[in-house]
Amino acid sequence: MNAHDINHLVGEFMGLYEAWEDNPSGFSWTALEILAQEGAHAYNEGKGPSFHILSFDGYPHGEFHEKFLGYLLDAGFAPFKTVQAAEGGAYVAVFGHDGLAAAAQSNPVSARMLARLQAIARQRLGKDITGEELERVLRLCPESIPQDLLAKLAPRLA
Repeated sequence: MNAHDINHLVGEFMGLYEAWEDNPSGFSWTALEILAQEGAHAYNEGKGPSFHILSFDGYPHGEFHEKFLGYLLDAGFAPFKTVQAAEGGAYVAVFGHDGLAAAAQSNPVSARMLARLQAIARQRLGKDITGEELERVLRLCPESIPQDLLAKLAPRLA
């Protein structure tokens, strides 16, 4: 997926968000689900940070964002994936766990979204995600890892 494709996804997301804001009761959730399927691949290919910033950060999370995250996860989005920011550069998380955790302090929708990621952390960390990848996830995504699991997997980070 190239920059043009990411720009297309962002543009489509913005159009859907505006359509939802204009008419929530008449919104086509199917269109958002289709976009999420494409977006999940973008995230998993390491294009996620730019798409994430424009789709989740800076918005008050509501039904639209909660469903979008659910559709992303259903489409195979790996929320704990880390990628190199540039060739040979530092690793970054493909999803802004810190922003979601901050929003969850005052927004019940964000709190539900965070709880869903924490459930995935319990399922995958130390099982499907191990070794160096697990160490990166523990460093880069601690906000979405339940404290007891974080203490178990990386006591010095808890």
